[in-house]
Parts: sequence; C-alpha cells; structure tokens
Amino acid sequence: MVFTDGRHVRLIGINAMELGHAGAADQPYAAAAREALTKLLRPSAGYVQLQPGLQPYDYHGRTLAYLITPHGEDLGLQLIRAGLAVVIAEPPNIERLNCYATAEKTARTQKLAIWSRESPLVEEAATVENPRPGVFLILTGTITSVHPTSAGIRLTLDGQIPLWIPADDYRYFSSALPGLKDHRVLVRGWLRAYKGHPEMDLRAEAVLLPLPEQR
Repeated sequence: MVFTDGRHVRLIGINAMELGHAGAADQPYAAAAREALTKLLRPSAGYVQLQPGLQPYDYHGRTLAYLITPHGEDLGLQLIRAGLAVVIAEPPNIERLNCYATAEKTARTQKLAIWSRESPLVEEAATVENPRPGVFLILTGTITSVHPTSAGIRLTLDGQIPLWIPADDYRYFSSALPGLKDHRVLVRGWLRAYKGHPEMDLRAEAVLLPLPEQR
C-alpha cells in the first residue's frame, strides 16, 4: 500500500494474496481483498491512522503499521474476518495477534474465501510441487519428524517441508512442540532457503495450528 506522501506501508499481522505484476495473473482472492479494502476506505475518503508496531520497518524499508479508520475500524482485522487475508506472526509486532487469530478461526469455521472448499490456496504439503524460496504457502499435513537443537526446533511436514521454530520464540507457543509428532497441523508462511532447500519459519502458535484427527 502506497500513501500520498510516498510511504510504502505493510500491514502488520496479515497477509493477503498478491496482485499480478508484469503480465502475471492475480493470485486467488487478491482482487477481492483490494476491492474490500477500497470499500472500507471509502467512508473516510482514504484517510487512516497508522499505528506502528514495536518494529517500525521491514527489511524492504516499508513502514509496518496497523491501519485504523477514523471510525476505529482495524482494516487488517476486517480482511481477516472476511477470509481475504490470513494471520502471520513476526515478533515483536504481535500486539494484536490473539485478536487476529480469533477472527481467523471464525473465518475458517465459516469457510469464507481463502478458507472455502473451492479455494486452491490451502494445500496438502505432501502434494506441493516444486516448493521454492520466496513463495507464501498455506499447508496442511502431518508432522513426521521433530528435531530439537540448542538454537530451535526443526519439524518436518509430510516428510517434505521443513519447519523451523527459533528457541527465542518458544515463549509464543503454549503447546509442547515435541509432542506434535504424528499430528496433523495447519501452517502458513514464506519459504526461505536453508542449505539449498526450502524451509518455513514459524514464530508463534497462531501460525501452527493442530487440526482435528481425521476419522
């Protein structure tokens, strides 16, 4: 999002799908998220309050902030409620994480947009083809291995996608992480390269959710 003063702003705590660039197609629900955001901004003629997080900028130099309308609406929260964005967690900017996670749970239960049965965005980890660094994925699968180290804990999803939880972030998890082995989970995040292979960082419980056992 670009403001009239030239600032590029990244909303804290959420990720919506990408609009197409350079001839590429929009990702599913990207246009719907843009339209929803435009509609939410209309009553205030585009004026919003920027509420910064503890970390004010991301590594691209974009301003990190919550967007609040003059009427007190949190625009990121509204997109999550509509199923048009998903929760992400990047400490230390997690002031509203619990609120966002509760809203996402409702959207998942109601199977809205990204969480609908017809959505192609929630994938089984075992069937993901050619996972590569830089891609944002929403995955379900079974934790097939757990390897604690002094620096953190590495989980493997369906024997294919490594998941990394830094030791410094254990405090953001209430569950016993080693006990997740053989459990089905829902995760989301960007893949990054680690020793030549893609790996997903998980930094709070809201992005690593146990799923009900299948019957």
